[in-house]
Order: sequence, then C-alpha cells, then structure tokens
Amino acid sequence: MFTRRSAIAALGIGIAGVTVLADAREAPGYDDPDDLYAALRDQPVERIVLPGGEIALVFADGAPGLDRDRVRAWVRDGADAVTRYFGRFPVEHYGLLVIAEDGDKVGHATTFGYAGSATRIHVGRFADRPAFARDWVLTHEMLHAALPDLPRRALWLQEGNATYVEPIARARAGYLAASDVWRQSLAGMPKGEPGPNDGGMDGTKSWARLYWGGATFWLQAEIDIARASAGRHSLQDAMREINRQSGGNNTDWTPEQLMAAGDTATGTDALSRLYARFAGERVATDLDALFASLGVADRDGQVRFDDAAPLAALRRDLTRRARRLA
Repeated sequence: MFTRRSAIAALGIGIAGVTVLADAREAPGYDDPDDLYAALRDQPVERIVLPGGEIALVFADGAPGLDRDRVRAWVRDGADAVTRYFGRFPVEHYGLLVIAEDGDKVGHATTFGYAGSATRIHVGRFADRPAFARDWVLTHEMLHAALPDLPRRALWLQEGNATYVEPIARARAGYLAASDVWRQSLAGMPKGEPGPNDGGMDGTKSWARLYWGGATFWLQAEIDIARASAGRHSLQDAMREINRQSGGNNTDWTPEQLMAAGDTATGTDALSRLYARFAGERVATDLDALFASLGVADRDGQVRFDDAAPLAALRRDLTRRARRLA
C-alpha cells in the first residue's frame, strides 16, 4: 500500500494459523493512519531512549497475548541495527504501534511520515524468540523512516534502499550472518531485472522491480561510490548525509535532491549519474559478473566467498561488525 507522504510499504507476510486463547480479543486493524497517530497520542506509551532519538512504543489496546519483554527486546535490536548503520537513531521521535494478531510470526507493517515518523506493525501472539530473531520487517520499516519521502514515481528508490540496507545493517550489528546477506541478494536481485517491455525504473509498479530492482540499484551505487572515491567513501556515508540533511521521512524531497545530498558526502557524482540511467532507461545488470567481482557465488545451495575477487575487500567491509553505540 502506498500512502502519499508515507515512508512507505505495506509488506505482506504470510501468517500461520494457530488456535487463539479463548479470552484473547482482536485489536482494531488501525488501517486508517489517523487512527495510528491517535493511538500513539492517546494510549499508554513506553519510551526507549537511543543515541540521537527515541521510540514511543505503544501496545495497541494492550496487545493482549503478546510477550511484552520479548517485543521490547526485538524493538531494541532493530533500533540498534539502524543506529549502528547511521551512527545515531535516524529520527528524533519515532512512534511504533504494535498490534497483536493471530499467528506465530511478525506480520505486515506500514510506515508513515506526514504527521511524524511512525510505524504500525502486526505481531503474532505466539511468535517465539527465533521468530523475532529472523524478522526483517521492523528494521526495514525503521530504514524507511530515515529517508525523506519521495514522489510516487521514485518508490523503487525507497523500497530498494530498505531492501538493500536492511540485511547489511543487521549483519553489521551481529544479528545476521554475512552468508545470509548474500544469499538473499543472490536469490532476490534476479527477480528485479527488467523484462523485454520494461523501461526505466521511475514509475514502475512491479513488486519485484520496486524491491529487488531497486536493491540492485543501491548495490551498484555502493560499488560506483567506492570506485569514484578510490575507496575513501561508501554508500553509508551518503545515507548518513541524506538523513542528516532531510531529518527523515516527514520531509518531502525529489530524487534529484536525494542524489545530490549523497554525492555531497562522497565528493563524487556517482549517485546522480546512476539515478539518471536507472530512472529513464531500461538497465539490465549482468548480475553474474557483478557477484563474481564481489567474490560471491551460490554453490549447490551454499554461499561461497572468493577473497581473491576484485571487490572482495568491499564485500567484506559491507558486513563488518560495527561498534555498538551507548
């Protein structure tokens, strides 16, 4: 679901059917974002203070049946991953509405910015620790809050960025193995390649291109920035500057503004040049060659690394453990 001025993305995830306790009741769905903001304003709030910002955590209508301690730990882990990537939590005030539902997994979520950075997320009452440890949705949504909101035509930049950065941020925080980061890319990015009748990325409505085609753009941006700056800068530098200038998803920017801010941080025009190509032209990426240059391959279902590959050092740096911030 796309809502204008949201930091985007209803992320549908299957929920396993389970038997619900007889006294558990369903909370409202909060489909109207105004209801989300009202809940954050009117219901009991727990505040999680972080370097650079705070999270206002609300358990919707008490979120009956949820293990609150488990949820709190999961929220802190997601915030930790994002904080390490940006050097601080990327928005000063972030509202998080947790809605209890049937199931044993983390469910779908949506992030908005028009009345302040806020996310609603559904969580299964029977989600256990491994389910929370596997979850990528919350980190993905927090990353949406970090970027300014872009016009609908550039939704692929927002979804692609969160898809690309999320596993890297979790790996840098120690929550995901490097092999899992690249396993996802090897499996996902081919889905985002353009079909014979596809044009540029701007305005695409294809789910695969929005998420995985967008992620390919950001991986290529990572490589282009490293090459253009002779290894002195990275996409992370660009992301931090974009976040610093914009303040997050309660600000409206154009894609051109976003690219210019990122280029300022790296002293290159790598982002602007790459965006101009991907936005308006059909760009097919030779993913086999790209992954080979990084020293990444799938061998019989196992991710293998080649440390003699030309960009192996860059690939290692992407998932290198980052310092935890106090």
